[in-house]
Amino acid sequence: MKKILILCSYFDGQSTGSLRMRALSESFLRSGHEVRVFTNYFAGSEQLDYVYAPQDKAIAVGRRSAVLATVYRAYRKLKLYCLGIKHHSFYKSFLGADAASYGLDNLDAVVVSVPQPEFVDIGIALSKRYGCPMVVDFRDGLTFEPLGRINWLIHYFNYRLESRAVVNSQAVVSVSDTLTDYFKARYPGNSQFVTITNGFQAPEQEGPKESVNNGTGVFDSDSDSINILYSGAIERSRLSIFQSLEAFERAINLLDDDSRNHLNILFIGNYSDREIAKIQIFGTVLPQVSRDEIAIAQAQADYLLLFTGPDQSVVTIKLFDYLVARKPIISVGNAPTPARILEESGAGVQYRLSEISDIAVCLSSLKNRQKRLDTDIDEYRVDQLMDRFTQLVLESMGNG
Repeated sequence: MKKILILCSYFDGQSTGSLRMRALSESFLRSGHEVRVFTNYFAGSEQLDYVYAPQDKAIAVGRRSAVLATVYRAYRKLKLYCLGIKHHSFYKSFLGADAASYGLDNLDAVVVSVPQPEFVDIGIALSKRYGCPMVVDFRDGLTFEPLGRINWLIHYFNYRLESRAVVNSQAVVSVSDTLTDYFKARYPGNSQFVTITNGFQAPEQEGPKESVNNGTGVFDSDSDSINILYSGAIERSRLSIFQSLEAFERAINLLDDDSRNHLNILFIGNYSDREIAKIQIFGTVLPQVSRDEIAIAQAQADYLLLFTGPDQSVVTIKLFDYLVARKPIISVGNAPTPARILEESGAGVQYRLSEISDIAVCLSSLKNRQKRLDTDIDEYRVDQLMDRFTQLVLESMGNG
């Protein structure tokens, strides 16, 4: 039995990063290993005795004033960049006087989930303190296609951080082929670089699902409309994904009235005012509902719509949720990994942002009452993917 520590920003069971690291911790436990998790966002109502989440001071400050919380976070970031990780509260929590209470003696490996910068340096410090290998998991790039806009100073510090992470790790995992290729080209010979995508939770049972009750009748089985569903965020996921929405609207505008009127296009989620204004030109917007209701809506739709934007490294977890629904997927974006997955699984097709006329031709040829696809998607089950991750961590210890 090995003792493995996971460092991650979220462990709340909601965000993409949280779901990934939870699945990894469950894989370690299934394999008979001991797990510790250090995080800063964890549902307090849930009791898992291997999860440690000291109160983030910025949250406490935020309860008094959102402005003060913003100022405090800026101060803390500046202090981190100028004085180093030893002055960060997380470092003091996990490597300070209380470190002995976490039971990290004889630690065998550290897994760090990026992009939160602080945990990378904490992982390096813990790896050196306990003399064990570190494996870094990049869900998004720090310098290559970062999740949000960053200025030149943040880019500089992120480059240094990325370099430290790669140099001090035994293996680097990323969620897309493009991000893995970037690391191989930029840091040749420094580490082992592997792609392990996100995946889907295997449903306990599959079968007919009731229509989602949104009070709109958009999934009326007696209708001749072709139901197309987009579920989840657009810009809130990544700002550049809005470009996919723009490309899709331009394709809709190329359709004749008859083709356009046969399309019943539904977006379910929380959207910005400009997103709503764009969607309502050709479709309907409904507010966000639970994950279970989303799954029902996906199963009832004829086609599922996926946006990835212009960035090459994007692989949203929405893709894997869609795979479970087994309905044809129409993807609009330039990222090669979703295109590969759709082609290999037979689950759908991807169009680049520039292929407006091809998207229009596709939309004009759609048929309603689509049956479930007989696609081979087992390799994208998150338990199998995280078992691969577990094996990689064991190999980093020399126990493959």
